[in-house]
Amino acid sequence: MAIEGEKLAALLKHGTSIHIVDADLGIDYYGTLELSEEEQAAGHPAGALTVRLDITPEKFANAPTPGYVFACHLTGAGCVYHFAVRYRSSSPLPDTIWYLDIPESAERIQLRDFVRVPIPMEIAVKLPGDHASLKNYREADLIDISGGGLCFVNDEPVMEGEMLAVRVPDLPHIGTLETEARIRRATPIDTTLGMTYHIGVSFDGVLSNREQERLVQSIYQLQQSYLKKGLKVPQIDHTKKVEYVIKQDVRTIEFVRTSCFTICFYDSRGNAKIPRHA
Repeated sequence: MAIEGEKLAALLKHGTSIHIVDADLGIDYYGTLELSEEEQAAGHPAGALTVRLDITPEKFANAPTPGYVFACHLTGAGCVYHFAVRYRSSSPLPDTIWYLDIPESAERIQLRDFVRVPIPMEIAVKLPGDHASLKNYREADLIDISGGGLCFVNDEPVMEGEMLAVRVPDLPHIGTLETEARIRRATPIDTTLGMTYHIGVSFDGVLSNREQERLVQSIYQLQQSYLKKGLKVPQIDHTKKVEYVIKQDVRTIEFVRTSCFTICFYDSRGNAKIPRHA
């Protein structure tokens, strides 16, 4: 959902936190919007968007080329706003201020719209052991991940409500996410190879607001990468035994109810790529 006009102006308040990223330049900066007294009285920025960056003088001195377009993110109540604007100029040191174009519109994404993104990859987990201890890290197949948690495959049930540790590699703008999480469900899945379990865990109350914000943005980038490749992202119901077949070459998704859970990716030649937990 796009916002503009007065709704967008109300978002660009003095002191609002902003996140600026660009993978090509290796930029991952946080900062705050600064409005003059006149701009604050008018209720909107004028001329340029002033951003005071929380970065070192060394990083600030390596300024981008004027006109370079950056992806920017603002976090609101229960949602994230995305927009792209051009870099104009920067202040002299010791101030660390960037001047950007004022966005004409921003995309409003509800947190509930960050669907669980299925990713056929391996993660590492530390499962609960005896006396509230954690076992050593072991590999597990990731089923999906969202801004609020993830789901993976395990060959045995675990106690709901217990804490575990997870390590997820290769997340956009994050790299490796290593954190504790709370077990919310352990869903038994009867497959042709026997019983397995889908373990759903939550990051609520574990990650800080900034960590949660970065993860939400990372999941958004993952979601966008799927769409750019012509893949639709399925909504997964872990209480049902459903086979999701994603065919990239014809850009369609087929949903076939079966006795097991499978995520199957096809390349442009029609070759199936099935993750190990299938």
